[in-house]
Amino acid sequence: MISSKKVLVLGGGGREYAFAWKLLQDPEVDKVFCAPGNGGTDRICENLNLDISNHEQVLEAIRKHNIDLTLIGPEAPLANGIVDYLELNNIKVFGPDQYASQLESSKLFARDIMQEYNIPQPKYEKCSSADEVEVLKKSWGLPLVIKADGLAAGKGVFICETEESFNESLNLMFKENQFGEASQNVSVEECLFGEELSVFAVCDGDSYKILNTAQDHKRVFDDDKGPNTGGMGAYSPTPLSTDSIILKTEKKIVEPILRAMKDKGHPYKGFLYIGIMIVDGDPYVIEFNVRMGDPETQVVIPLLSSSLYKLLNDSIEGNLSHSHLKISSQIAVTVVLASEGYPNSYKKGMEISGIEDLDEALVFHAGTNFKNGSFFASGGRVLNVIGFGDNLQDAIRSTYRIVDKIKFEGKYFRKDIGQKGLNYK
Repeated sequence: MISSKKVLVLGGGGREYAFAWKLLQDPEVDKVFCAPGNGGTDRICENLNLDISNHEQVLEAIRKHNIDLTLIGPEAPLANGIVDYLELNNIKVFGPDQYASQLESSKLFARDIMQEYNIPQPKYEKCSSADEVEVLKKSWGLPLVIKADGLAAGKGVFICETEESFNESLNLMFKENQFGEASQNVSVEECLFGEELSVFAVCDGDSYKILNTAQDHKRVFDDDKGPNTGGMGAYSPTPLSTDSIILKTEKKIVEPILRAMKDKGHPYKGFLYIGIMIVDGDPYVIEFNVRMGDPETQVVIPLLSSSLYKLLNDSIEGNLSHSHLKISSQIAVTVVLASEGYPNSYKKGMEISGIEDLDEALVFHAGTNFKNGSFFASGGRVLNVIGFGDNLQDAIRSTYRIVDKIKFEGKYFRKDIGQKGLNYK
């Protein structure tokens, strides 16, 4: 018997569109709500105009619409304790509690836990002033990585290879205070050299399943030049994710961190995103995120052939060990279509054309709104174009063919998404 579940997805970007799109294909799911959603989600499900930082407002909407399961997309509500609040009110919600969310919301919390549980990571020190960082630099030398301790929308990380970049990062962190409270303390870290890889797991407190791997392209310009962004594109899986690397990641990182959270009285339930650096064949944790990445979700979720709803529900109920994942053997690539100027100042309000002529092509909305029968750009990252192939080269070609068909004034995108993967091969 097919049940008729209602699901609420909190968030309004491309990641949340991907979740909504996937959930709508599920025979168990009758209706999907998105809060606040975007112009694209407004066309495929029902948007709710909610302040997702207001716990009471979210709870009221869940009760009003008889929501069966709530999926939290972004990190801020998790860090603000929305899962704790909803669980106290007997609401079925997918995501880690506020304590466990510190794995992302405090870089130093995560580093300290990893040190306690002997999880491989770079050498690090906590610093609370520019002077303390200067002293450390004299001892360690350059290059160094400086990270704001708190949440900074993926932008509070500086790789300092020169005196100029080092001084600029201290200026932004401490003098200009660009990241506010997030950079009151910073984690100063040894700079590891190797290949970066993102591993995505889903956890139920005791057990876990590896969803897939992906590689993001953070810098705004081709060849990884320019400032960091929220992500300009990704592909999944990556050739770096050998059986050996995945096994080492599970045994040395995933299992110990789940054990740590359980020991602390806060079993980890939800998505776990492990950003690793592979050095001489071994994985080291660069960062944990307590949710799926954006734009990595846009390639990982379309490759999930089995039910996303069942996966979420099994995780919440502690039945993940009985869940059977089916992952497509194809390769997926996503290219972000951004507004020119992103991640700095950019225009909004440009009409988007070409989406309606794409037939079966997959385009996930991120920063759009819909009015008078047309889509308009409303954010820095506007659309995510997704292509597939039996190999990476074909997936890249498929994606850029779709990119060429979509038009809006000031459309900007990287032209080299996935090339790293071809180079590894």
